[in-house]
Amino acid sequence: MSNEQLSYRAVLRTSHVTRSFIPSIIGRLSLATSGLALVLLLEQSTGSFAVAGTVTAVLGIANVVATPWRARIIDRHGQTGALLTLGMGHAAALVALGLTSAEGLLVLLLIGGIAGATSPPFGATMRVLWSSALPVGSRRTRGFSLDAVAEELTFAVGPLAAALLAVIVDPLASLILSAGCVAIGSVLFVSSPLSRQQLGSRLVAGSSSQPARSPFRSRGFAPVVFAMIAPGVILGCVEIAAPAIADAESNTVLAGVLLALFAGASALGGLLYGRVQARSALERQLLALALALLLISTITGLVGGTIAAVIGFTLSGLFLAPVLIVGYLAADLRSDPRVRTEASSWINTALNLGAAVGAGVFGALTDAAGPGLALALSSAVAGVVLTACAPALLRAFLPGKSETG
Repeated sequence: MSNEQLSYRAVLRTSHVTRSFIPSIIGRLSLATSGLALVLLLEQSTGSFAVAGTVTAVLGIANVVATPWRARIIDRHGQTGALLTLGMGHAAALVALGLTSAEGLLVLLLIGGIAGATSPPFGATMRVLWSSALPVGSRRTRGFSLDAVAEELTFAVGPLAAALLAVIVDPLASLILSAGCVAIGSVLFVSSPLSRQQLGSRLVAGSSSQPARSPFRSRGFAPVVFAMIAPGVILGCVEIAAPAIADAESNTVLAGVLLALFAGASALGGLLYGRVQARSALERQLLALALALLLISTITGLVGGTIAAVIGFTLSGLFLAPVLIVGYLAADLRSDPRVRTEASSWINTALNLGAAVGAGVFGALTDAAGPGLALALSSAVAGVVLTACAPALLRAFLPGKSETG
């Protein structure tokens, strides 16, 4: 296959891919802006970061709990009706939060829970479309790489856009922007030909067909999911470590610089990985990439200081998107094609769980140990997870070289 056929441009020229990809980015922009917009609005309306944090936490928890259930509904009934319902419901909940931001905590918690439960899984559903449009191998790897890079850039640009709009107009405008993005993204995404082809296992399967298997009943799926908790831990640590290191250095701007370097390097790493034709098993790639991420994070914490943080965050960022790409590819290939949305969503759940653990452990340690040592010690949690999963990942059977891309 020629380099031209393997280029990112060729992947985007695949029939109807761009028509689906752009709306998915618009939808994910909502997810990237709504968190900060909600915190800023609630703090302005209630005068309390505690209230803002509580409502945001409930929204996040509801999102994580509902993730596999939403995915199963989409896999069974198709993307069109399910995603449109979720998108409109989420947009309405965000608007309702904006209009009731000065109401009592119970009202805000209820609406926040609804917003979290109805958050559309644009990433998981787009990865299903990549899998349906691109053959197993290098082209699919490039599709997943583009997706990971776009998501990294979205979450790098989104909070900045939300903050600027909140300052220039007001925080409510930021939240309305988020609601508009999710509504527009949902409508455009489900109207794309590739999305309309995803009819769901209920309609595709005949009466004599075997029911779709849970991803966890597929060989090799569970170790991949559990292993993805490890990079999630590092991600959670980094998100809290950046402002902690900046505070220790009395340089508020440093937090933004560190997170921007981390996100930018991750995007670059994703693009570079997409051009590598790795021959080893995906599980082995996952183990190697996660180990590199873990070691760099640990060394960064042990060395300490601003220079180490700048270098360490940049180097660790280079490995984040590749480990995510490999995780999604492995989950996609190790599960029943009829439950691809759920399989991808379980990877997200593992990452979110790891991030919550990492942020919690780092937060508990940093006051006593300082941000550097706290980062190193928190990374040890990721090491424990990776060590527990390593035997199963190393035993993984690779059906064919073409699967690895």
